[in-house]
This record gives sequence, C-alpha cells and structure tokens, in this order.
Amino acid sequence: MAMGASKSTMDAQGNQGISRRGFLRGVGLAGLAAGGLCTATAVAAATGSADAAYAEESAATVGNELIEIYGENVNLMPAYGAEWDVVAGPVGFESREIGADEITHTDQCDLLVIGGGISGTMAALKGAELGANVVVLEKMSKGRNTWESVGGCGSRMQAETGNVVDPAQYVEEILRASYWRARPDVVWSFVNNSGEAIDFMQDSLDKAGRDIKIYNTTQPETGYGIQVIQGEHKFAVPEDYNWTSWIFGPIVMDALTAVMQNELHIDLRFNTAGVQLVQDASGRVTGAVAKDADGYYAVEATKGVVLCTGGYEANPDMMKAWTRSEDYAASSCWDPSTGPTGDGHMMGLQLGAQMDPIPHAVMNFNFGTPAQFLDIPGIWFTSSLGIAVNSRGVRFVNEGLPMNFVSNAINAQPGRGKGCWIILNQGMVDAMADMQPTADETIKQYMDKGWMFKADTVADLAPQLGLDAAILQETVDTYNAYFSSAENKDLQFRRNLETAMPLAEGPYYGLVTNSTVLTVVGGLTIDESCRVLNWDDEPIEGLYAAGNASGGVFSGTYPRHLPATSVGRAATFGYVSARHAIQGE
Repeated sequence: MAMGASKSTMDAQGNQGISRRGFLRGVGLAGLAAGGLCTATAVAAATGSADAAYAEESAATVGNELIEIYGENVNLMPAYGAEWDVVAGPVGFESREIGADEITHTDQCDLLVIGGGISGTMAALKGAELGANVVVLEKMSKGRNTWESVGGCGSRMQAETGNVVDPAQYVEEILRASYWRARPDVVWSFVNNSGEAIDFMQDSLDKAGRDIKIYNTTQPETGYGIQVIQGEHKFAVPEDYNWTSWIFGPIVMDALTAVMQNELHIDLRFNTAGVQLVQDASGRVTGAVAKDADGYYAVEATKGVVLCTGGYEANPDMMKAWTRSEDYAASSCWDPSTGPTGDGHMMGLQLGAQMDPIPHAVMNFNFGTPAQFLDIPGIWFTSSLGIAVNSRGVRFVNEGLPMNFVSNAINAQPGRGKGCWIILNQGMVDAMADMQPTADETIKQYMDKGWMFKADTVADLAPQLGLDAAILQETVDTYNAYFSSAENKDLQFRRNLETAMPLAEGPYYGLVTNSTVLTVVGGLTIDESCRVLNWDDEPIEGLYAAGNASGGVFSGTYPRHLPATSVGRAATFGYVSARHAIQGE
C-alpha cells in the first residue's frame, strides 16, 4: 500500500534497505555463489536476468523500497500520508550480498531461532526438549516481554476449572474478527495446539523453581453482539515479588530465559542479529548470517530456521508503507520497544515468501495520552466512566466497547483522532481514589503536562479543550438525559448505562485521549505447521515463522475481545514450528 515516497530504509550498519531489483533477484535459485556460503542475494546475483530487466529505472517509480517488495507486480493504492516518529530501532536485516571474506567463522546447530521473545523462547525450549541443539539469536539485550496473558484452548488449567471452550466456536470468532480473511488451517492450528503449548509453558516455568503458576480466568461478557471466548490464561506469582503491574510478561520471560540459559542444548546469544538467510542449491533454508559486536559469522541449521523477530512498529518506513496512516497518525506507543523492526518479514520476502495482504492489522487500543498508555489503574478505570468527544465536541462511540473498537473510532475522527477528549465529572474522579491512593498527585501531573483540565462548568471547560461550549454542553445534556428517560437507554450508541454514570454535577474534567500502538500483527504467510509459504502456496523448505513475524490470523483489526490471542498465537506457533522442524509433525 503506497503511503507516499520516503527515504530508503537504513539498516543498523548503515546499509541501504532492500530494493526492487534485489527482491526479484532473490527469488531466483539458479547458480550458487562460490565458497559454499550461498545467501539469498548471492543466489540472485548469479542469475543476472533481473539486472537487465530493470537496468533503466522509471522516474515515476516510488522511491520507498518497502513499496517495491513484489517488483513490478504491485498495485499502488494511494493513502493520505503520515509520519510515525514515536519509536525507531536498529534494523538487523541486510539486503546486500555479504561476501565470504566477511564471514569470520561458521557454527552448527540443529535448529536456529532468530528472535528471543515468547515465540522464540517457546521454539527453543521445545526444540531442546526434543533433543535438538538450538541456537537463539536476539539482537537486543533481552527478548520482548511486555504482555499480560496468554490465550488458548484445551489446557490443563481449563480442565481443572471446568472451562470447556468449543474449538469450532473459537475458530469461528477469530475468522469472524478477520471478516473471514484469516486462513482457517492456520487458525485451527493455533486452537488445536494452544492448550498443549500452554501446558508446556507451565512445565517450563516449573523448571525455573519460582512458583509461577498459570491459571485460567474468565472475562466478563462484552455484550453489543460481540462474542467473548474464555481462552485467557493469566499468571500468579508469589507475594514476595511485590509485583503491582498487570503486565506479567517480564516476570514470566525472566523465568523462561533462565531456563533457556541453564539448558545444555540451547545456546542463547543476546546482542546478536540475524541479518540474512542462507539457502542451498535446492532452495532449502540451511541457516543464516549473524552479526554481533565482532562482525559477521554463519550459523548452519540442519533442521530449520524459525523467524521469531516480532512486528515492525519500531521501523517508521515500514509502518508508513504497510499500515493505514490513520492507525498511527495521532497515536502514541504503548510499549516503545526498539527491537521490532521487521527483520523476519524482510528476510522472508527476500526469498520470495508470501505475506499477509497490505495494509496489515495494527494492534491498537484506546486509553492513550500523547506520550504513553494509561497504565495507572485508577486513571484507566475513571476514564472508562466518562464520555468520549472529538475535536468538535461531539460524542462518536459507545465507550463500553472493547479497546480496539474504541481506538478505531478515535482514529476515524477529524484529524485522524487528534483532539479527542474524555469528559469526566468529580464523582467519576472520586471513584478513582479507591483504586489509586495518589489520585490527586496523578491528576496534578496530568494537568501540569497539559493532558487534563478542570472547570466548575461544562461551559468553562470547553474553551480549555479548544471546543465549542454550546456544542459540548448539548453533548453532555443529551447523554445525561438518557439516564432519566423512561427507556433508560443510550439512544445514540447503545452503551450499557448500568455500568456507566451521568455527568450530573461538576466540577468537570477533560482528559486528552488518543490511540496507542502496541504492535503490528501481520506477517509472512504460513501453513498449519508454521512453514513459510511462497506465492505458489508451497513451503520454503527449512523456513518457519512464528509470532508477529507470521501471518494468517488477523486482518483489519486485532480482536481484543478475544483476550491474549496474539501472545497465545506467538507461544503456540513457536512450539509448533520447533516440533515440526525436529519431528516433521
């Protein structure tokens, strides 16, 4: 999807990103580079045909190489552009031909995992359990860990609580959320294997000896015709952790990382990037080129390579080229991790891999401020009681919907969501004190930052927010009238008023609100065994993808009403990919 021209993507070493010519050459497999190190670009260089075909570049060609990923066979669909400058990280992938003289040494293993987040961790642990020697490359100092829970179906924990989830219904709801654009075989693979993967995760946590327990929980019904599947699993930790956040990923990942580091069959290498895949004469992926502080080296993998490199929200050019501009134009970043730069996407595409159709689905939630996510429980709860208005002072959404839907509604407002506010009153703010003892201090901080304003009346509040006083007053009066009407119904957006409060008395508050980007959940096309597919829907032998580097599950929007599906998919597909690579099943 063409979002307009931009500068060429630069990798971590300052090399220019992949070009149209490079991609087309990378698909070819005729001929081999000398010296035995046959990278994708080395194979391509031997063909020579693409150079002739594209010797003369058209002046009309869009300059962003990320738009030219399919060569000439690409539709350019203009969209109003926007810049994503909230977070940017070092790109590990390199498209250039890496010479044999640059390779300092070659290591061997059975299974190579590129990326050390939850999908890579599960792949490594499962591979080691099956007796494989595993090398894990993670370009950052630790794997990404900012997540809350894990979704799945058929776990021991669900059986213990009598929570019987209908697998077919689970599949149907994921397909429905994608408007049936998801691949059924891939969705079924997640649902059928997720319980086993979650059980394996618990077994692995037990090896850490930290008394971290996975338990099945239930979500309240969302209503509004939205089906909730009770597939969420959360984590219980000992009291001596003194852990107050609802984000348990750091604790879980720290424990699982310790297990990996103590596993004799796993060689975990931080600050080491996977930069390019390696193929043999048949086209099978046999390893990768890695880079650490000492330079480049090769890793040969006899059983396969698993791409677990995450999304690409830390790659501004890729966000601009492959996602809707309204999904990020006025958004902040929920977790400003700099690791997810789309390295796995680019490595797969260089070999002719198929990818989810563009634009990719962005995991975006509401409850954002210009600089962060509202992760303070009291603020989050309080803001959910108020009403959302756009830059014209008009209410535009059922505020009780799941976070992704409210976020989408924010992004659809004038200015692509810029200038939206949550309107609260004193009663709602007082309710925050029960959850947040330092509520007054929090409010003061937000006011000092210009994120929150206070006034005795709606008319006095409106100009502070840049809103028309008469329009905002009418919006508030209309909303309040729903509570005293005979129907007791929100006649505009059908919000459940039993879980809401009227804006009856002042003082009144305006809290800025915008969407937050968590990650991008579109990736390389895979089959039910997590093998990466080419454009003929045939597996690229030896290549697997898991987590947000893989696709086939989400389209349009991330379904927050199916909690933890993203982390569940990542954990499950890491597990499945390693199992298939080692056992062939």
